Amino acid sequence: MILCGIIAVIAGAVWISGRKSFSKEWRNAVAIIWAAAVLGGVLGMTDSQSPALLETNLLVRRENGEGSYLQQLELWVEDAEDAIDYELEVPEQKLTQEEENGYLAAAREELAQEFPGENESVNCIREKVVIRDEYQDGRVLAEWQFDNYKIMDSGGNVIAEEISEEGELVRASVELSCGTSYVTEEFYFRVFPRLMDEQEIFLWQLEKLIAAQGELAGESYLELPEQVGNYSVQWTQKRDTTPEKVLLFGVVLAVFVPLLERSRQQEREKQRSRLLEMEYPDMVSKITLLLSSGMTLQGAFRKVATSYEDKHRQGITPEMPAYEEMLVTCREMESGVGEGAAYERFGEHCGLSCYRKFGNTLAQNLKKGSRGIVVLLEQEAENAFEERKAAAKRYGEEAGTKLLLPMIIMLGIVMLILIIPAVFTFQI
Repeated sequence: MILCGIIAVIAGAVWISGRKSFSKEWRNAVAIIWAAAVLGGVLGMTDSQSPALLETNLLVRRENGEGSYLQQLELWVEDAEDAIDYELEVPEQKLTQEEENGYLAAAREELAQEFPGENESVNCIREKVVIRDEYQDGRVLAEWQFDNYKIMDSGGNVIAEEISEEGELVRASVELSCGTSYVTEEFYFRVFPRLMDEQEIFLWQLEKLIAAQGELAGESYLELPEQVGNYSVQWTQKRDTTPEKVLLFGVVLAVFVPLLERSRQQEREKQRSRLLEMEYPDMVSKITLLLSSGMTLQGAFRKVATSYEDKHRQGITPEMPAYEEMLVTCREMESGVGEGAAYERFGEHCGLSCYRKFGNTLAQNLKKGSRGIVVLLEQEAENAFEERKAAAKRYGEEAGTKLLLPMIIMLGIVMLILIIPAVFTFQI
């Protein structure tokens, strides 16, 4: 939470000081970091204002009817290097005697139905049985015991390595408790499954101690044990790392925003250059045709540009960057820019070498006179169409290369469809 606050202050200061000098992308990146830091700080403050673990070993219990809740804790065991993540269900406060008896009866039925689990019945136990520490949505606590822990552990797992073909008979005893009321159920089942390690024994003892504390009536807090067997334990509330995660997500997002915008800009420029390259022969050919019919150079240039503008407004023609630049050039000439300078600027605005050459050609012929310009433009149009064919071929090859990976994947799928049935047929 403190880290989020520091980052929020720094990001805010950077945004304020650099909002005029930074580009739009970097301003957005700093704003995202600031927002992520503020959100992480708010989440951290919310979590710190409502701690569930009071002092060192007291958990707040909800009022009767509000239900139990899960609390994430860290368990520090004496002589252990790392803490154990422990999820604890804190029970609600106690019920009346009549309600306790009703929940006990319902818990007995629930236990009888769930105990076999995925097994056929209690007379044929081959898999793990269902053993829970609580029933009826946590209102009834259960403490299980088996007469032979070499065959089945406290978690309901069959741990025996060798069992006779007739099976082994095991007696189960479960004490169901709800507040001050309790009942003991005993039944037999026939088995066959692993010995508990030291950690499992420790956790089993711990669960018993916590269950005993949960049975105390009239207590507003659940007291966690400080001694489990021969080990001293220490409890700490597991720290929520959500603020840091939100901040990290914001930083990553802020880093990728400028990169993504730059990639999109490069793709737009690449697409624009491709359209300009494909439009060039057609534009030169139109101007050449109008010049051949007797029009002046400026008149032909304006005629091509205005014709495109009319069709684009009517939705007949899509937006074409070369003709858009021609419209800009026409407006520049209308505003007082010299005709030769306007043609040169047209080539620079388009950015491609062919357009620069075209603009310079038009500007130079204004100085020398229009004699011979039609022949030059006809040759330029012919060369441009040849280059357009080569470009189309190149773009087609690029498209084929992009389709190569999907084609390989489809080939692999087809091979699997053919090979798998053949393999299974051969095995049969």
